[in-house]
Amino acid sequence: MNDDRENILFEKIKNGDEVAFKALFDTFYASLCHYANHFLEDHSLAEETVQQLFVKIWERRHTIKIESSVKNYLFRSVYNHCLNLLEHKKVRRQHARQLKENFREESDPDRFFLEPGLAEKIEACIEELPEKRREIFRLSREEGLKYREIADQLEISVKTVETQMGLALKTLREKLRNFTLLLFFFRIPAPRLGVKIKSTVIPAK
Repeated sequence: MNDDRENILFEKIKNGDEVAFKALFDTFYASLCHYANHFLEDHSLAEETVQQLFVKIWERRHTIKIESSVKNYLFRSVYNHCLNLLEHKKVRRQHARQLKENFREESDPDRFFLEPGLAEKIEACIEELPEKRREIFRLSREEGLKYREIADQLEISVKTVETQMGLALKTLREKLRNFTLLLFFFRIPAPRLGVKIKSTVIPAK
C-alpha cells in the first residue's frame, strides 16, 4: 500500500468509514504484531498492544493528526507503547535502553511488513486440513483453548488432540515452507465494528 492510498484511507476513517478502517487493519495488523513481538518477545502481549492501538485510532479518529506517513505513524506508535511497557514493568531495563540507542536500525517498518494476501493463503491451507483436524486446530489457535479443554469439548483424549495438532502444524509448515516464518491464523472482533476481521499472529517457525 502506498502513502497516497494510506492517506486516503485515513481520511475516510476520520469520517467514520468502517470499511476503510477494516482495510487499514487487514493491511497492517500482522506486520505490527510481528514488530511488537520483536521487542516484547510475548505473542499475546504483542497482539494486545496492536489491538489497543487500533481501538485508540478508531476512538480518536477525529483528532489524530499524522505528519509523516500512516505506516510510520502506526509503527512508531507500536514502538513507543512497547518501550513504555518494558520500562513501566521494569522488564529488561537494559534491553529498553538498547532500543532507544538503536531505534533507527530496529524500527524500520519495511523489515517487518508482511505481504498482503498471505493471511488468505494460510486460511486456504487450514481449510484443506481434514475436518476433525481443522476443528481441533481452530479451537486451539482461534479460540485459545487448552488441549484438555479441547479434549473435553470434543469428547476425545488429550493424546488425540496433541497428535492432531502436531499433524496440522506439520502440514502447514510443509505447505508454507517457502516463507521464513509460520503464521498461525485466528480471528478477533474489530474494535466496536461488530464484524470479524482475519488476522495473523507470528510465532517463530
